[in-house]
Amino acid sequence: MKRYTIYIIGVLVTVLFGCSDYDSWTTEPQYHLTFDRDTVNFDTLVSTVSSSTERLLVYNNNKSGLRINQVRLKRAGNSPFRVNVDGQYLQDGSGVDFEVRGNDSIFVLLEVTLPDANADTVTTHSDSLCFVLESGEMQYVTLLADGQDAEHWRGVKVISADTTLQGRRPVVIYDSLYVASGATLTLDAGSRLYFHQHATMCVDGRLVVNGTLEQPVVFRGDRMGNLFDYLPYDNTPQQWGGVYLNGHGHKLTYLDLHSSTFGIIAEDTDMELANCIIHNTGGNALWAKNCRIQAYNTQISNAYGNLLQVIGGEVNMTFCTLAQFYNYDAVRGWALSLSDYDVEYGDTMYYNLARAHFVNSVITGYGEDVISGKFIQESKFQDSVNYYFHRCFLNTVNGDADSLRFVRNIYENAKDTMSYGRQYLLFDTYARLYDFTPDTLAHFCDSADIYWAEEFPLDRLGRSREADGKADIGAYENVQRQKVEEEKK
Repeated sequence: MKRYTIYIIGVLVTVLFGCSDYDSWTTEPQYHLTFDRDTVNFDTLVSTVSSSTERLLVYNNNKSGLRINQVRLKRAGNSPFRVNVDGQYLQDGSGVDFEVRGNDSIFVLLEVTLPDANADTVTTHSDSLCFVLESGEMQYVTLLADGQDAEHWRGVKVISADTTLQGRRPVVIYDSLYVASGATLTLDAGSRLYFHQHATMCVDGRLVVNGTLEQPVVFRGDRMGNLFDYLPYDNTPQQWGGVYLNGHGHKLTYLDLHSSTFGIIAEDTDMELANCIIHNTGGNALWAKNCRIQAYNTQISNAYGNLLQVIGGEVNMTFCTLAQFYNYDAVRGWALSLSDYDVEYGDTMYYNLARAHFVNSVITGYGEDVISGKFIQESKFQDSVNYYFHRCFLNTVNGDADSLRFVRNIYENAKDTMSYGRQYLLFDTYARLYDFTPDTLAHFCDSADIYWAEEFPLDRLGRSREADGKADIGAYENVQRQKVEEEKK
């Protein structure tokens, strides 16, 4: 019994005296807080729309605790920033009586809603968060946010007559955008459509995109900021719906469509894709049934479904890059799927694949074979299917024995894949944009049919294909290799 009494007394001594350092507080001016960053910088935000939450960590790396008499925003209640310190919201931009124990930390959560500045250009908003210690010392953290005024279209927006968007301000689409039959929607260079979650565009009329290299037209989600510290929402798929194309005469130039649930679904229509990007979709990137498609200098990449699914119709792709490196799931669709039928409501419907020609194009991706062809009519009715690959880089079974359909292609192997320029990114680099420019060691550099470079002398980034008299396969030219060859001369 005596032994247990001594033990209990020891515990009490530890509790009462052993924690005294932990619960001690100092007002000495040489003791300060530290922060995980001295500036909280929000990405460019749409005015009047709340940001995602940023987190600031406040550390006390001293043995003794520090009391904070006040935390306040310099602009007080006029600040667009909202702050919560250790669970306490700063009403009118100010709060009192906070503590950070020795060798401990607290969280500060920050959000911002920027006012409409009635400006077409980006405006910068700033404030500072002041921590007033019990010692009287003051420490500051800078708050910065860039704001872009935007138009807000709520409900179903119907374009019933010819309309041109000039790209002065982005347009936030909350429900859907519908282009009626007989109407043309023209998007001038620099136009930006920001779609709310599940919002879509449906075109029964005509869509004309007049983007440029310097000012592409952008279709993206409306969420700003980061899903995680390393992953912006803008680089995350399924942020919005996608585009349905019907009607006729669609011409898309320098369109950057990304991070949608699906890319473009088209049926019984015709379109031209020039210098476009369809990237990072949670379903099919480009699904086309009985369509006529002309595409050049276009990149279609990273989809959970198929990158390009063609069911009948005609498709011509020259100097294009189809790269299936979707890394948000272990399972993904084909880079290219060709077929002459579709199953509709349980019935098999046949669509003549009149032409599927791929010239000087890259078709690659994870897996040993990323190209699929399923042709019922050819096997059942002996009808010939007109598909053709010429001077392409292909991740598929070598088909050059079929000299009518496969001509002078290069077939991918492990060495080619690793030298293609980078898509096998480390999985901690989701935030990076994929770079599909070929590496200088890629076997398909200088391997394109130079005849077609006369018709398409510039790659998707405006770089010359003819500078060294040799063109690279795909939408991108490796200019570094050109410089090396020039130096050798």
